[in-house]
Amino acid sequence: MRRERIRYWILTDTHLGHDNMIEYCRRPEDFSERILKNLKFIEPEDILIHLGDICIRRDAYWNNLFLSNLQCRKWLIKGNHDRKSNTWYLEHGWDVVACRLDMQMYGYHIAFSHQPLSDDDSFDLNIHGHHHNTLHHPEDDVNDKHKLVFIEHEYKPIMLKHIIGK
Repeated sequence: MRRERIRYWILTDTHLGHDNMIEYCRRPEDFSERILKNLKFIEPEDILIHLGDICIRRDAYWNNLFLSNLQCRKWLIKGNHDRKSNTWYLEHGWDVVACRLDMQMYGYHIAFSHQPLSDDDSFDLNIHGHHHNTLHHPEDDVNDKHKLVFIEHEYKPIMLKHIIGK
């Protein structure tokens, strides 16, 4: 089987070093280490799209540790816990920083965001994180155009084509 030239990987809500995630989402005590170890699947010609909430506290430490494990291009869609300026993230190794990213891929207009977007007919698919393994919250305006990504099962990035079923 021939490998795609550029693979797009999605990761979200890593919350590196946030011990409360052990209780909140029933993560194992070594979840940060598992996430960092599982970045090995990403090759230098690939692109990682992180859908936000890299860490809580010790931003420089966790960003540097996370990014030191990656040779690929790194795009950050800021989450509610990513409170530094865009410039700060760019100066700390991210290649792209945004609150929302729209791309035409696999025959879809895909909107990447941290939280689910209201369906305003501006996208075919909204790939987002934020809700972890708790699925969608009833107060969100979500439908079959929304694809929730979470890492609480395997603690590793997911290929975009697998998320959208290609």
